[in-house]
Amino acid sequence: MYSLKCFTIKYLTLKRFIEEFSWGERHKQTLILFFGMVISYGLRVNLSVAIVAMTDKSSANRHFIELPWNESSKSKVLSSFFWGYLITQVYAGQMAQKYGGKYFLAGALGVSGVLTILTPASAIHGGVLVMCANRMVQGMAQGFIFPAVNVLLSKWAPASEKGRLISFVFSGTQFGSLVMLPTAGLLASSSGGWPAIFYIGGAFTLVWVLVWSLMGANSPSEHQTISEAEKKFIINSLSNTISNKPLPTPWGKIFTSIPMWTLIIAHLTQNLGFWILLTNMPTYINYILKFDIKSNGFLSAMPYLIMWILIIAFSWISDYIRTHGLISNTNQRKIWNSLAHWGGALALVSLYLFDTSTTGAIVLLTAALSLNSGVFTGFLTNHLDLAPNFAGTLLGITNSIANITSILGPLLVGFVVTDNCNKDQWGIVFLCSASVFFIGNLLYVIFGTADTQSWNDSSINNKIKNGENEDP
Repeated sequence: MYSLKCFTIKYLTLKRFIEEFSWGERHKQTLILFFGMVISYGLRVNLSVAIVAMTDKSSANRHFIELPWNESSKSKVLSSFFWGYLITQVYAGQMAQKYGGKYFLAGALGVSGVLTILTPASAIHGGVLVMCANRMVQGMAQGFIFPAVNVLLSKWAPASEKGRLISFVFSGTQFGSLVMLPTAGLLASSSGGWPAIFYIGGAFTLVWVLVWSLMGANSPSEHQTISEAEKKFIINSLSNTISNKPLPTPWGKIFTSIPMWTLIIAHLTQNLGFWILLTNMPTYINYILKFDIKSNGFLSAMPYLIMWILIIAFSWISDYIRTHGLISNTNQRKIWNSLAHWGGALALVSLYLFDTSTTGAIVLLTAALSLNSGVFTGFLTNHLDLAPNFAGTLLGITNSIANITSILGPLLVGFVVTDNCNKDQWGIVFLCSASVFFIGNLLYVIFGTADTQSWNDSSINNKIKNGENEDP
C-alpha cells in the first residue's frame, strides 16, 4: 500500500512537471506574441533614431533629403504617436474582452505596417502636419495592442507560469528597441538611407500579421490542434479567476478602487520617466556624448539588451518565489517595482549630481533604463492580479491615462532643452525623470496590492458565470 502511494505521488509529480515544462501550444502562442511586441515597439521607436538622420544628413547617407524641422517640430512629430495611442485603449480592452484579441491585434499591426511603409512619403511630401497625422493614426491602431495581448494572456498563461510567460511576451517591447535602435542606425547609413528604416520595418510587420492570422487563437478552447491534456491543464489552472462568458464591466467599482488608482499612478509615472529617456536618448548621445549615428544606435540599444535579459531572469525568480510561497505576491510586486523605479531614480540623480566621464554617463543611463525591467514583475503584471476577468480593460485604462505623459514627455524636453549641446539642460531632464520615478513608486509601496479584487467576480457576475438569469 505504501509503495503504491509513493508511486502515485511520484507519477502525479512527474505528470505535473511534464505539463508545466514541456513545450506546448501555449508556448507557441506566447512566442508569436513576443515577436508581435518586438515589431510593434520597433515601429514605435524607429523614429527616435531616424529623425536624427532625417534632419541632419551629415549623420547618415548624404544622398537623401534633409528635412528642415526645428526642435519644436521634431518634438511634435515624436509625440504625435501618443496623441492617437491614448484614444483607443479603453475601447480596445472592451472589444478584446467581448470578441477576443486575435483579429484586433492583427488589424492593429497591419495598419501600423502599412502606415510605416508610407512614412517617407508622408515626411517628404506632406511635411510636419501629414507626418503627425500618420504617426497619430499609427498610435490609434497600436492602442489596441496592449489590451488585446493582455486579454490573450489571461486565457493562455496558467497560474504557475504567469510571471514568466507574461514577462516574456511584454519583454518584446525591450527586444524591439534592442533590435530597432542599432538597425535603424545602420540602415540610415546604408545605400537605402533613412527611408529604408520604414520600408523594411513595415514589410516585416505585414509578414507577422499573416503568420499570426494563420496560427494565433483567442484561447485554448478555440485552438484547433492543442492537445486535450494541455487544454485541461490551462483551463483548470485559471478556473478560479477567469469566467468562460463575457461579464459586465463594473465601472463604478473599478474607478473607486484604491488599488486601481495606485496602479494608474504607478503606470503614469513610469511612462513619464521612461519615455523621456527612451525618445531622447539618441539625441543626447549624438549631441552631448558625440557619437555618430552608427555608434549611437548601438549605445542606445545596450540598455535594452540588459533590460531584456533581466526581465527573463526576474520573471523566473518571481515564479519560483510564488510557487514556493517565499514572499507574498503583494510584497513581490512592490520589491520588483522599487528596484525598477528607485534604482533607476538613483542612477539618474547620480548622472545629474556628478561630473561623470562619457563612459560613466553611458553606465548610469544604462542602469537607469535596464533596472526598469523590474516593472514587468511589478505593476505591469498587477492588472492580472487585481481582476483577470477585466485584464484588457484595466490595462487599457492605465495605459491610456499613462500615455498622456508620453505626449508631455517629449514636449517637456523640447521646452527644457533649447540647446541640444547644453549638458546642464539635459541634467534637469534627468532629475525630472528621477523625481517622478520616486514619487510614483512611493505611492505604490504604500497603497498597492496583488490581491484579486471582489469586483472581479461579484455576486452578479457569479450568476452570469454559472449561466443563471439575473432577472427573477
